[in-house]
Amino acid sequence: MKKPLFERLRSAPLDNHSISSLVASDYFYRIAFFLGWNPPREGFFRRIYFLLTFTTMLLGIVGLPLGLTLTYVKHFSRFTPTEFLASLPVDVNCIGNLIKTCVTFTSMWRFRLMNELISPLDKRCVSPSQRLILHKTVARVNLIVIVFLSTYMGFCFLNLFTSVLSGTAPWQLYNPLVDWRSGYWQLWIASLMEYVVVCIGTTQELVSDAYPIVFISLFRCHLAILRDRIENLRRNPELSEKENYEQLVACIQDHRTIIQCTEIIRPILSITIFAQFMLVGIDLGLAAISILLFENTIWTVVASVSFITAICMESFPCCMLCEHLIDDCVQVSDALFHSNWITADRRYKSALLYFMHRVQQPIQFTAGAIFPISVQSNIAVAKFAFTIITIVKQMNLGEKFLNNKANAGEVEP
Repeated sequence: MKKPLFERLRSAPLDNHSISSLVASDYFYRIAFFLGWNPPREGFFRRIYFLLTFTTMLLGIVGLPLGLTLTYVKHFSRFTPTEFLASLPVDVNCIGNLIKTCVTFTSMWRFRLMNELISPLDKRCVSPSQRLILHKTVARVNLIVIVFLSTYMGFCFLNLFTSVLSGTAPWQLYNPLVDWRSGYWQLWIASLMEYVVVCIGTTQELVSDAYPIVFISLFRCHLAILRDRIENLRRNPELSEKENYEQLVACIQDHRTIIQCTEIIRPILSITIFAQFMLVGIDLGLAAISILLFENTIWTVVASVSFITAICMESFPCCMLCEHLIDDCVQVSDALFHSNWITADRRYKSALLYFMHRVQQPIQFTAGAIFPISVQSNIAVAKFAFTIITIVKQMNLGEKFLNNKANAGEVEP
């Protein structure tokens, strides 16, 4: 029987023991494979596959920012305010995409290493409640990746058709091969070429933004399973003190494995989120200016809103998960303190004290080793958008820009 394409989006039955932590990153690795970031392990196809990797990297981190920059140099006078403000946030976001893409691409080995380290923890899921936690996490993570994919690709799709229907190229990338102003079919050909390039850059950004969701969700999943196991320590009267001690040691080892995985992801998470924090306020401010200060059709507003949604999804879900991860660490510590340890022997209590000291240190990530990755930090950097809007309104830059464009149009023959 053929498996459905989106079978991972539903929580599998508890008797399905094929569900593992690796399955939670299934759709993430599928997207990375089509992008050229997840090569086969061996064989002739691996060499051919590197051509795809080279092509997507060339178009995404070189072709896209270069095309946007050159079109400002060559054809800036041809931009209307709406067209310019639809293109400029994408160009600004390319700066962050360049950093995030290079860091994430060169760190794909870290994701595979985390999968290898965390997969043995699945064997600890023996009770139905623990299997349920794992199965729900797998379905939820894959669903979030699909939501990210739909949102990011929706931005590209809406910009393509709203621009073409209004008679302009969506981002007006510099294209020496096809001039979209020459005719109807040239417009469609140039627009589709732009669409492919921007989709590649957007997918690169998607992978860079989705990996924190995938792996932090896995950390939370196994912390929840660990908490469930801690709550049941020394609850089974049929187990000896030696067996109870072995269960506690297994919990300590699993917690150490989770900490080890967080240390693997910490360097790349610090860089990618810091790059995003530096640009999120600018991107949101430029998109809001386009909507509030210039004339728009309903379709261009929808396209701008889709861009704002995609920008918010680049950092907000990750920040929210990081805060939940801290709460999960506190809950594990509380569960250990309230576990049935009072009547245990001395060796058990000594191990428990060591474990208590370890779990009381929460897992906290920082962006650029400067400020914590949290919702509060995300809101603080997003507020810069209001600063940009205020500056533009007080200096009347929108009206000056329109007047300059009108004067330039009068001068042109």
